[in-house]
Amino acid sequence: MNKTQIIIEAGKNFYGFSMSMTGQLDYQGKQDLKHPDFADYERIVASSYFTPCYYTYLDEKLNHKCAVYFKDVDISNPDVISFLTHVGPLLDAVEAGDTLLAGELYLRRRDVFNRHSQLTKYILGKSAAGILFSICFGRMNDIVPDTIPLVFEAAKEQLSFDSAKETLEQALVRYLAERKENITVQIVGTHHHDWNPCTPYLENLANNIKAENLASQMEAIRKATHDFYADLECSVQAEPYNKADKNAVAVFMEDTWGKFSGNCGMKKAGYVRAIGAKLLRDAQPKRMSWGGRLMRISNNNYVVMI
Repeated sequence: MNKTQIIIEAGKNFYGFSMSMTGQLDYQGKQDLKHPDFADYERIVASSYFTPCYYTYLDEKLNHKCAVYFKDVDISNPDVISFLTHVGPLLDAVEAGDTLLAGELYLRRRDVFNRHSQLTKYILGKSAAGILFSICFGRMNDIVPDTIPLVFEAAKEQLSFDSAKETLEQALVRYLAERKENITVQIVGTHHHDWNPCTPYLENLANNIKAENLASQMEAIRKATHDFYADLECSVQAEPYNKADKNAVAVFMEDTWGKFSGNCGMKKAGYVRAIGAKLLRDAQPKRMSWGGRLMRISNNNYVVMI
């Protein structure tokens, strides 16, 4: 911590920054702080542009509050404090391998991150190609790569992309065939299928709560609910027999009602978006399954890691 003047706390993760005499921020990387002591630091909470309370379920690596600690440094510059109060969730999304969330967070505050473009590109690092795939091909909202030049440039560097030799889709197929890191995608077409993440059993857990030991009872309910979702089985698998789309990649989830009643079973929750599924299948045409893990539930938006 000898160079680190600013610490961003995100659950059990700590990320360090320093500032030069000219006011330039520099990222010092993830900090190994087993017993942090912030008694002499000022503290400000992170922006609420991302908060776990938006979600019905959020993977434990992302389910916490962010705060900024600093001492012996002036962070009052609007561009600096804006970046510091927004970058924590982005760092956490990259660390957790949630490429779709990292892309969505960048999109929500691209004006903030673009003011520190080199720093943001460095943070995106080896996740840039996965982030580009997730936000352009792995969700329903259409994003053209040219409209997000910072992410696109970082991804092109990672992919060694040369538009004179290949298309972007071909470069991403190369990446998907060789990738070792996880990516996340939105499940689409959910309204055509009857998998439902919510049940009356979960919704009624707090009905009999009492004032005595309120905090411990609420924590028990929170943990039980979180563990229930975290334990749901997920399978992302090819459907070469699908008459509508031979490249279809379906997502199956464990039935929540059945899990409570003790009757095991899977239900189709939806699909990987067709343009993303085609790239996955082109990259690995003989592969039939990509595993899968539920990462997020919010309203009717479900995200899985593959």
